[in-house]
Amino acid sequence: MTQQLNSMGKSALLILSNTIIVLPFMIFIQIAKGTSLLALLPFLLFYTFRMTGVFFIRGIKTRINSYSLLKISLYAGLLGCLLGFMGSFYFPFYTLSGILLGVSAAWLPMSNTSVNYYLKNTNQLIKGKTLVSLLLFLALGFSFVLSPSLKYPLFFVFYGIVYLLSFQLVGNLDNYKVDPNDLEKASYKYLILFALFFVCLFLLRSSRLLANSLEFDYFIFGFFFLVTLYIVATNFFKNKIQRNIPRKLSYLTAINGAVGNYLFLFCSLYVAGFYGHQHLFLQFYLPYVLGIVFASKVKNLLGNNVKTYSLIGIFLGLLLIVFSPLFALGLFLTSLFKGSLNSSLTQDYESTINIVEDKRIWVKYTIQNIGSILHQFLLMLLGSLIIMKNGLSIKTLFIITSTPIPTARSIELMKSWNLIATSLIILIIIAYLIYPKIVPLLKKSK
Repeated sequence: MTQQLNSMGKSALLILSNTIIVLPFMIFIQIAKGTSLLALLPFLLFYTFRMTGVFFIRGIKTRINSYSLLKISLYAGLLGCLLGFMGSFYFPFYTLSGILLGVSAAWLPMSNTSVNYYLKNTNQLIKGKTLVSLLLFLALGFSFVLSPSLKYPLFFVFYGIVYLLSFQLVGNLDNYKVDPNDLEKASYKYLILFALFFVCLFLLRSSRLLANSLEFDYFIFGFFFLVTLYIVATNFFKNKIQRNIPRKLSYLTAINGAVGNYLFLFCSLYVAGFYGHQHLFLQFYLPYVLGIVFASKVKNLLGNNVKTYSLIGIFLGLLLIVFSPLFALGLFLTSLFKGSLNSSLTQDYESTINIVEDKRIWVKYTIQNIGSILHQFLLMLLGSLIIMKNGLSIKTLFIITSTPIPTARSIELMKSWNLIATSLIILIIIAYLIYPKIVPLLKKSK
């Protein structure tokens, strides 16, 4: 009986790990229908905490290990679901729900991955039940097709049940042990990154939803400040934050984060502006999640060249995304091979012996999120340049991506943005693939 309950808990935890980023995002952005900052706070706080939470936990002085962090993220998520349900009757509760679910989204995937590797290495890994995962997935998907009056409370009820089921497994892992020497020391550098990224992301997302071009200007200046700070830190500080990671692995991890941001942010904006908000579930969520679900099976078929084949698969998926009729198929392929690449990178970090074992995945998520955030800033800059090139204002960009029903203008602009944004990711991947071959040639020419 205990084994059966643990399997159900494993299935629930798997669903959470694969959906905690995208599902609350879709719910909170639908809730944010007003034009005031108060109406947008639930989404803004969820998103900013989700993106920056890893920097906060690595910057504070704590002795928390991955198992403890997993429990904290589950408690935060469960309370967030409860407050989200109450928010259906009293809106300010949504704000607290956004904070707690954002914290859970930031910490749960990386802590769960760390715990899973520990269980695998100690022969305690439990397999989930496919049928349970499918039923939970369908229940969550069902809530999205209902009217708003039923959609929001039912989603938080269903998601809260998934959190409760996850406790069944986590509560039985009290034998998780970490060497006290493996507990990472705090670094103020991460708190600085947390504060800077939090402010810039908050300004960026609020400026889009409020159609406020002044806040977007603040974001632009903040972005260039961050780039300058990064260059200075890289060139003048010998004690680099991620000094124990091979450069090639760091670059590929950042690319993985950029591709993830492209899928999650750009593709959702593209579907909203090109197809309309009512198509977000079928054109974005379904292919995105299905790609993640089947990624592990595809990875096993790629042999020893997982990274190279995954990048090629991502490249092919991106080419299909450029052609709008095949957008959903391209999104599925990109998500599929991005998932296999992510799994391969996780294995690399787990085998990196010069990083304390319990924090290896934390380091991966730190680098990954930096790549994701920097790509996000660059993506919005490209979008603003396309808008201005067409003789329109920045405010137009915000309105286009927030309007539920697409227009001829929004469709045309999204086509241009799609071509440039997708080409940017393709060029980054090509540069990574050919760089090792070019360097020896350059050295020989000297």
